[in-house]
Amino acid sequence: MIRPLRALWIASIALACSAPAAHATGAWTSYLRPVTCNDLIATRDTVWMATGEAGIVRYLRAEDRFESIVREPGSLASNQVTTMTFDRSGRLWAGTPGKGVSRLSEDGEDWSLVNAFDGLPSDSVTVLFADGDTVWIGTTRGIALWDGRQIAGTVPDLGTPSPFANNLVTGIVVLGDTLFVSTPTGVYLARLSQQLTTWSLANSGLVTPNIVGLVTDRTEVFALGNGAAHRWSRGSGTWGVAGGNGSSRRLRADAGRILSVSTLGVFRWVGDVWQAVSGSPISGPTGDGGVDMTIDVDGVVFAAQAGQLLEQASPSWIARRPPGPVGNDIVNVLVEGGDVYVNSPNFGFSRLRDGVWRNWEITTPWFGVDTTFRFVGYPYSLQVDGFGRKWIGSWDASMARLDDSGPIPSVANYFIPLAARDSLAKHTYGWASCMDSSGYLYFGLDTPDRGGVEPAGIDVYTPDGDWLINYRTVSTGIIDNQVRALAVDRNGRLWAGFPSLGVAHADLATTGPQRLTLPTFTSMGGEFASLDIFGIAAYGDSIWVLTTSSLRRIRASTQFPVSQLDIPAGPAPRGAVHPLDVAADGSVWVGSVDGVRLYPRTGGFQDFKVDNSPLADNEVRTVRVDRATGAVWIATAAGLHRYDPAYTPPPAPQLPRLEFTAYPNPVSTSGAGFQLRLRGNASTYEGEVIDLRGTRVRRFRADGENRIVWDGRDEDGRLVPAGIYFLRARGDGAEAAKRVVVLR
Repeated sequence: MIRPLRALWIASIALACSAPAAHATGAWTSYLRPVTCNDLIATRDTVWMATGEAGIVRYLRAEDRFESIVREPGSLASNQVTTMTFDRSGRLWAGTPGKGVSRLSEDGEDWSLVNAFDGLPSDSVTVLFADGDTVWIGTTRGIALWDGRQIAGTVPDLGTPSPFANNLVTGIVVLGDTLFVSTPTGVYLARLSQQLTTWSLANSGLVTPNIVGLVTDRTEVFALGNGAAHRWSRGSGTWGVAGGNGSSRRLRADAGRILSVSTLGVFRWVGDVWQAVSGSPISGPTGDGGVDMTIDVDGVVFAAQAGQLLEQASPSWIARRPPGPVGNDIVNVLVEGGDVYVNSPNFGFSRLRDGVWRNWEITTPWFGVDTTFRFVGYPYSLQVDGFGRKWIGSWDASMARLDDSGPIPSVANYFIPLAARDSLAKHTYGWASCMDSSGYLYFGLDTPDRGGVEPAGIDVYTPDGDWLINYRTVSTGIIDNQVRALAVDRNGRLWAGFPSLGVAHADLATTGPQRLTLPTFTSMGGEFASLDIFGIAAYGDSIWVLTTSSLRRIRASTQFPVSQLDIPAGPAPRGAVHPLDVAADGSVWVGSVDGVRLYPRTGGFQDFKVDNSPLADNEVRTVRVDRATGAVWIATAAGLHRYDPAYTPPPAPQLPRLEFTAYPNPVSTSGAGFQLRLRGNASTYEGEVIDLRGTRVRRFRADGENRIVWDGRDEDGRLVPAGIYFLRARGDGAEAAKRVVVLR
């Protein structure tokens, strides 16, 4: 039964007026690759894609271009979007797994959030169904009704048994006076006119009770289960299989039409039969094949498959790919001459130039990859040489040197001379890298299997790009042949970091102009002897060393440790290729499995994480500072970001007059307090609750509309007495006050 929400969230009320998380300052840009599509909506001017990893992607049809809406504080709550709908007023609703529902205002300017704090049974949203400005929200723990202003009720309600054998909601449909709700145990019906007091199970005729979707064109209702599209009969109150469309993977209803995507393609329900959409993509034999579809008011069908948006056209479909890097699990980034290069082990290699991505994908056949890569899979090390050429260590393939200075990129694939190597593969396992002042390149080599494949130390290449020599434990006395970090200081000294064996250094000046003489490495010893090293960076007379537990500074001139700083967490165990960098002003950036930390030269630190920045994931693999602009590029396990510390935001627009409403007003209090909300014409609000004596009772801050600003308690957590209070609010340069009456 739907009932008005009572004090369902008593345990959370104490948080209503707490300070929000500090938002990241500066300009952020996120680069995410959409791969999976969970929902599609097409209008005459825009196609909206709800993706599983890249937020919401919208295609502007008239301009033939894509735009992205990604997760950030005060905006979309998650980059994983499960479902979308538009209400009658034109607001976009986007459901997420674990973050509730994000709602975009009709003008596309402001986001608000509806979550468990507002009354959702769960923050994992599975289904959205708009009926005018009323929105039914399906979650993993039942359904909720948004009545246009707030959550008006839930099923199951607090303290009442659930009418569902399983509260995971997979579909919601309203047809006339009937509410249909599907779950893994079947389809349930209730009457709106009876306030959902009675529920009945309607499984007669279903091939399986495990229904994974419900749709309606406002005349018919279809349910999807075990690959069969079932059609509801109002007369008999039973389901019948509507065959002829193959094994169906998804059903969709848009613009008054019902669509099915199946192993035979996309079909449209016409009268009493399925009509095939010519040339449409098919879904695989299992799962949904990554195919989703929609139809606009003019009857044009759109589909999404493998990260592409497909549009029905004659004579064939038009395929468009939203821009983005080759993959989202990025391990390394390189910035050179305004271009950005990224490595994604399971997907390939990418370049961003003048706002345009060019991708070399691992899916291309082994010897037929774009340009002349032998194979572009499993790239880790990235280094630029003195001629601007990029070196990519593609494991088990080659050390590749890319020259993309001209219109047609070319690649030289390096294979170490047989006489100087014991295995070609070992010399492709590039991890760390650096270049000295004479243009010689150094690649620290890793291994995919330390117990079975011994790494090969450090390979040295000449400025012209020829392999020169190899440093190994048996020849130079380096601590270990697995080299995780490399740097050259201003005195020409090479520093190397090793797993669990600390740091060593060698004076390159003694090796001669051609670097043919093997240097002798000296271990730091002492407290460094057992440290697990992940990063080394040289700046002036400082050598910064990143371990699994701390950031340490060594004085380069004396090789003596001088300071130690705490880090937020350890580096990513196998993905932290370059988790440490130093900006031109001496500020140090550290990536970890718990975000990225900035240590300004002036002291202190600042953390950037998922909860206070647009970071797609807290696992940060690489940080690179662009020496030309000061911008910081951050590679995470789920996407790439650019952050500009010098960005100065434009001044906030000034409102000529602040107008707001506090509701409910009057408000009744109880032992749990109450939930006073604020709605107005500002983007954010802050202010105070004042009593009749002019004494401040409580401070508040609210990001967006319809947020709870007061829980009925004072600064010490005590319930306030009944009486008259004033809500004094400031927002966007204006302020105003409203009277609030508190009743017992």
